[in-house]
Formats: sequence, structure tokens, C-alpha cells
Amino acid sequence: MTIKIATRNVFRNTRRTLISLLVIGVGLTILSFVLGFVGEAILAAKRSLAMELGAFQIGDPRVLDGKASGLEGLIPPEIAERALALVRGLPGVAGATTQVRFAGLVGDERGSTLLLARGIVPEDCMTDYACMIVAGRGLGTTDAREIVLGERLGARLGVAPGDRVNVATGTVAGTLNAATVTVVGLIQYGEAQVEERLGLVPLGFAQRLLRTNGVERVLVWLDDLDRSSPYAAELNRAFSTERLPLAVRTWDELTPFFASLQTFWSAFSGFTTLAVFVLVFFSVLEVLTISFLERTREVGTVRALGASRGRVFAGFVTEGLVIGIVGGLAGAVAGAAVSLVFNSLGLTFVPPGGNMPQPIRVAVGASTLAIPFLVALGATVLSSLYPAGKNARLTVVEALRSV
Repeated sequence: MTIKIATRNVFRNTRRTLISLLVIGVGLTILSFVLGFVGEAILAAKRSLAMELGAFQIGDPRVLDGKASGLEGLIPPEIAERALALVRGLPGVAGATTQVRFAGLVGDERGSTLLLARGIVPEDCMTDYACMIVAGRGLGTTDAREIVLGERLGARLGVAPGDRVNVATGTVAGTLNAATVTVVGLIQYGEAQVEERLGLVPLGFAQRLLRTNGVERVLVWLDDLDRSSPYAAELNRAFSTERLPLAVRTWDELTPFFASLQTFWSAFSGFTTLAVFVLVFFSVLEVLTISFLERTREVGTVRALGASRGRVFAGFVTEGLVIGIVGGLAGAVAGAAVSLVFNSLGLTFVPPGGNMPQPIRVAVGASTLAIPFLVALGATVLSSLYPAGKNARLTVVEALRSV
């Protein structure tokens, strides 16, 4: 009954109520959009990094922590196989592969430039970079003298698929080694600076060039990225038990800047939430204060008929609750609608330092709908406490004297 009366009182002044609901709706639409954008941005960065680095990596702890170069902490083949056997025993493993990375020079008689190469397993679908090929083809067998260059690096060298280039680098023993390879493809990488230096070669050829049979790291992908940390802890215990000189680092440990990025986006969404809360609070406070004061004589009449102060207070707070529920639902629905329309536009942008357009999307989910609704509910209820308390404290005589 209290809710029915409160709803009737709320819509006694339709114009005033609609203004309140409009303010709440606009504020919540903005908040829902911002929360969805931030959520999608964090998720996209997380997926991109995890796809590039794997859910976690296994290697020499000095290499993984950046305290030594990859060639200083190579993993012998027998130890790499034992590590891979432990990984394959975990449920939900989408793929695992080995890599070795090295720096060197690439070019021909016309000139050379810096090369940051990755020796990869061509047959492994997780790391063959086939989806990034824009000219030519991917790598063949693991021993082939082939290379896939970044598109920008190929343009700098003036080479195309089918041309031959020379690759030179230092071996594990510190001597110089070089070989002539065939450019079989060009890839477009996500980061422009990386693409200007990137080269992919078969793992077997990279090992011959470096004069080693070891690998630098083991990359592991999971069906569920949230399992990264538990699996990393489990493997670290297993390596310790079996006395393997290996460590595991999850994708977020390998990219410490992600924590800073997440903190920034979380702070941004937090400030937006606070701003909308304050906007709704003061807008509704003003409207409810005027509305409640206009009905002071009604309060006196109700009190004279036997209603307690608590009942009067609860009635006014319920009116704020009704506004919060109606405004919150309207704002959440409007925010979801705006987000869906925005996603249908298919907008893209090239991030700073990036090389490929990325889609701009806004997530629409439980959190992007529930949080704005709770903000509206909390702000309207709190804004009703002061005018409700002020009217409830009036004596019957004071209320009936009000003009």
C-alpha cells in the first residue's frame, strides 16, 4: 500500500517528475556507455596480450624477468620436453609451443637493417602468424631456409615474396654466423615499431643459425584465461619437486604495464560513476525538497489522524525509492540501447603506436546495467533522507500552520 501511495504522489506533479527522470536517464546512459567502453577496452587488451604471449610462459627465470638475454638461458631439449609433458597433462590447454628469439641484421648488397627474429614452429597453429599474412605465404617446414618479414621491414629493404636476403647474428658461443634465406611472406603486425624489425624463421633453422639445440621459452595457451595463475602456481611447484631450473610467468606478469592500464581505466570509470551519482543526488534532492515542502500541511493532516513520524518518514523515502527504480530502469535500458546502436556502426581506430585498425566496441552486460541502476537507486534514496526527515520531525501544529 505504501508503494502504491508513494507512486501516486510521485506522479502528482508529472512535469517535475519527468524532469527528474530525464536527468537520471541521461546520467545513467552516459555511465552505462562509459562502463561498457572501459570494460571492453580492458578485455580487448587482455585478449590481445594473451594471444601474443600465451596464457603463461615457461623458461629460465632470469630470461622471463628480463635480467638476462634469451641466449643466456636456453632450455635444453630434454628439459623442454619434460616441461611440455607436464603442460599437456593440464585440462583446458588450447596449445603449447617453443620459441627462440634473437637479434641480428637482415639485408642484401643494397644495405641491411636491424632484425628482431623469432624462431617458431611453423606447424603449430597457435604461433604461425598465418592470419597476419598480407602477401605470400607462411613458413614451411621447421628446417627450411625461409623468412617472413614485417610488411614495413620488407618495404624498407625493398623486397617481396620470392626475393632472397641475408641474415646475420651472433651464435650462442659468441661467434658470427650468417645465411641466405628466401622471403616467403609479409605480415602486418599490430605494432608499427615491431613490424619495422620483425622477422619469423622456422625454429630448426634458427637453432642451426645460433648453433644450439635449445629453446628460449615455452608458450602455453588456455581455453580459460582465468586459469593462468592457478596453473602457473601448480607448475612452479612441479618444477621445484622435479628440480627443473624453470619458472612460470603469466601473461600479466610478463606485461607489467597492463596493471597500470587497468588502474587508469578503473579510475576513469570510478570518477565517472561518482560524477553521475553526485549529479543524480543533487538534481533529485532539489526536486524532492520542493515537492515535500509543498505537502507540509498534508503531513500535519496525516499526523493528526494518527500516523507516526516513522510512517511519514518511510512514505517520503519510498517516493525517492520509486523515482530511483523507474529512473534506474529507464537509464539502464537507454544505455544498453545506445551501446548496441554504437556497436552496429562498426567504428574502428588505430591506437597510438599501432599499425592496424581496431574495432571500437562497448560491452553490454550485467555489470554495465546493474551498476547504473544501483547508482540511481542509492542517489535517489539518499537524496530523499533530508527532506523526509525534516518533514517527519514537524509537530502536528507546525505542519498545519504551514501555508
